[in-house]
Amino acid sequence: MSKPEEKITDAELEVMQALWEAKGPMTLAQVKAALAGRNKDTTKTLLRRLCEKGAVGQEKREVYYYCPLVERDELGLYRTGRLIEKLYAGSAKAMVASLVEHEQLGPQDVEELRELFANLTGKAERKAPFETTSDDLPVNGDRRALHH
Repeated sequence: MSKPEEKITDAELEVMQALWEAKGPMTLAQVKAALAGRNKDTTKTLLRRLCEKGAVGQEKREVYYYCPLVERDELGLYRTGRLIEKLYAGSAKAMVASLVEHEQLGPQDVEELRELFANLTGKAERKAPFETTSDDLPVNGDRRALHH
């Protein structure tokens, strides 16, 4: 069975963004208000589809309330991975090189990436070959995660 984030369309993504930015569950009217350009029927259809896909939950009170079941980071990670696979033949390095070549990264972005890479390099150097740390262990005792 596929994950909900695999099926979210761009139009549905607008609804998801409104739900992620909300401080709690939203009614249809609140979602429609957040999506200024959409009519009520379209918004209702998008919410229904997201519920069917398992990306949004609904709760019946005096009216239906909707909340996201997929986290923004989950969807971002999935979509980034798909972008890298489709456009850069699976190479994240090629994607970053393209961003650099086309001047899409500002000086602050470059500095933050340098710090990130330095931290990753330092962490890798401190760890002996084949050494397992608590960071490497699966959550909830799921040892299958160690055997890709």
